[in-house]
Amino acid sequence: MVEDKETLLLLFDEHHPCWTPLMLARAGVDEELVERLVEERVLLKEDGVYSLTEEGRSRFVRAAAENFLPLHPGDEQGDRKLTAARSELRMLLDRRHLQRWGLKEYMSPFEFSIPDAADDALFAVRGGQVEWRHQDLPVFEAMRRDFPSGMAARKLPAPTPERIAAWLDRFMPLRRTMTMDLLYKSRYDFQSYASVEPLASDPCSLLDTDRFLFSFAPNPLPENKEYFLRKAGEFQMFLTMLRHLYLPGFTDLDSMEQDSIDWLVFTFRHEAEAQACAELLRPLPEAPGGPAAPSEVWSLSFEALQGSDEVAETVWDLLPYTAHPIRRVGPW
Repeated sequence: MVEDKETLLLLFDEHHPCWTPLMLARAGVDEELVERLVEERVLLKEDGVYSLTEEGRSRFVRAAAENFLPLHPGDEQGDRKLTAARSELRMLLDRRHLQRWGLKEYMSPFEFSIPDAADDALFAVRGGQVEWRHQDLPVFEAMRRDFPSGMAARKLPAPTPERIAAWLDRFMPLRRTMTMDLLYKSRYDFQSYASVEPLASDPCSLLDTDRFLFSFAPNPLPENKEYFLRKAGEFQMFLTMLRHLYLPGFTDLDSMEQDSIDWLVFTFRHEAEAQACAELLRPLPEAPGGPAAPSEVWSLSFEALQGSDEVAETVWDLLPYTAHPIRRVGPW
């Protein structure tokens, strides 16, 4: 239970700059305490979302220093409701599993530079069947030629950041940003990997992780199907770039030759939407190209994560039982 102003203030750090009344209630915060900080102009309530004022950020810095906490105040300048929803998803995931022998790492939002390709270069729908096309783009043909992937790549020096940057300037001059609302990196049994040297080419510290990319999605109606296919195409381009440029030899198998799994998770507020998304997109074919462990696509709802107080041991004990499969490893 949060019963004093200082503890409440320190909830609004750089990772959780925005809170809704429901989120604060789940954290055990008394509503009257929140309103007192609003009256003192330490918190601002706007569009149903609380955040720090300038005075609040100053008081946060003092409180963190006095308590010897390495915290930085939140400073939200964008979409407050979206920022709060991202924090809520992170908190729900975190609350529902322990990861007792592993590390939980979150990035929200997660942004990654990909080729600026039109939808028809990523996929086509013929006779109701989806065909993936991104591997035919010239940039990926050049990538396969210049940067080996798979286990064979482990025998070669990893590409340097300088080489990758120069190559991208030449072969991928037109770029756009893939934005996912949350990246969860699961480092299970992390102590076994403590002696593994990081790769200089790994810009987001993805080596030896299982990666879950959550994307908030629109209403899963047939007229919105292209949105979901575009997002899945972006996900495939991201994985292809990992396999050739950033984690060659270590994308699908980690440094101890254990599977590294990548999930794209379309995320909704309501369970009926998550179910409808799975029905809309199934069957979703696997993308071709490269030596790769099959990646997976799922749908998930806030309601499913909120629906139980049961705490799972690992993320693998949680998500397969709360999410809906769209494309899975192996037969359905």
